Amino acid sequence: MEMISVLLLVNDFALRNHLRRYFDGNEMLRAVFCSDAKHVLELQGSHCHPIVFLDLVPENSDRMGLIEKIKHGVPQPYVLIGSSNCTPHDVLRSMQAGASDFVIDPFDADLIETAFKKAIQSVSSMTASPPSSHKSKQLITQDKSLLQVIEIAKKVAPSTATVLITGESGTGKELLAAYIHANSLRADSPYIAINCAALPEQLAESELFGHEKGAFTGAISKKIGKLEDAGRGTLVLDEITEMALPLQAKLLRAIQEREVVRLGSNRPVPVDARFVAISNRNLKHAVANKVFREDLYFRLSVIPLTIPPLRERKNDIPLLANYFFERFSRINRTTMTRVSDDTMNYLIDQAWPGNVRELENTIERGVLIGSGNELLPEHLRLESEPEVLPHRPRLEVGMTVRNMEKELIYNTLNAVQDNRTHAAKMLGISIRTLRNKLNEYRTEMEGKI
Repeated sequence: MEMISVLLLVNDFALRNHLRRYFDGNEMLRAVFCSDAKHVLELQGSHCHPIVFLDLVPENSDRMGLIEKIKHGVPQPYVLIGSSNCTPHDVLRSMQAGASDFVIDPFDADLIETAFKKAIQSVSSMTASPPSSHKSKQLITQDKSLLQVIEIAKKVAPSTATVLITGESGTGKELLAAYIHANSLRADSPYIAINCAALPEQLAESELFGHEKGAFTGAISKKIGKLEDAGRGTLVLDEITEMALPLQAKLLRAIQEREVVRLGSNRPVPVDARFVAISNRNLKHAVANKVFREDLYFRLSVIPLTIPPLRERKNDIPLLANYFFERFSRINRTTMTRVSDDTMNYLIDQAWPGNVRELENTIERGVLIGSGNELLPEHLRLESEPEVLPHRPRLEVGMTVRNMEKELIYNTLNAVQDNRTHAAKMLGISIRTLRNKLNEYRTEMEGKI
């Protein structure tokens, strides 16, 4: 079993030595001692420690506020309070602030061991619930608006209500969907995510709803569709706006009636999955442009959640940058120990059209390319970047409408650093349409060579 890190803030000298001896003989826990409350928040922000131990000092009222700040993180750590001199009122206040357990002096070995065993069991049960593909990823934020979104997500997670998650590409929409699943009553059931834009048009209906043997040419056996396969779990429909209109009609009926009919069959099959839809486009605009059904939009948006872009939560950039830096430094075993102040200022000043995903990729590149003890601004920028796009025509009199369209598309892609999802949103077209246009242009170029 991987060691669990414990963050400790202990002012009492005797207790600190007592705990050091305990951790030296423990093969499951790794201790990280802090000097003050600010140090606790910095370390917890850069790397979420599953267990936090705080020595409660009665004359220090800041401890309650510290507990509340720690519990605002995602995922929430297990907070263990220890005290050698406190009242029942102190115990009650710490529990109301978010503490999970309380240890009172004398701090004998059995008492400490029992408390940390309970903490380990609690942490292990929490980390086992998210889908396996998301175990290594976390929702990390200190932004008030995003914390409010996460709080709503946590409240509605145990329900069966359909959730619609919107936001720009790279903001962490799938992570929020996984978080909802992990905090629901369906956490032990399947978590199935479907990229609607990647579904082949000819096979999309069969993939979602299934088919019977002989339903069409090539259907040599019965196939269970994703909606049925999800069972009592969570079905995530990513890039929902890319789904064809006829398929949207069938999905609407499946959600309303809680049943599907496989291709080649007339017998309905019950569906018990919880639906979470994801889109990087404005669905109201998609409805107005007649590319998305209004009735399906209302059916999906029972609980609408929007993740703000990274440029609107600048205070998250240092938190995320330190988290990614520590992770990639550890994975790649580099000699770097910190992100320089100049680098952090450079990161904060960027627009990040690719949001958290772009920031993560930038930090990983810097850790791999850089050297020395600090991550510097020059480590993040490549001196020469390959030309991604072919030569573009310039606007001039007599240019065809098609060439003008091509010019507009290429200029938009350049403006968003070749982020196709962002470009499609700005152009008011689907990502599939943009992809098809670029394929056409590429074919034309190859034909001229």
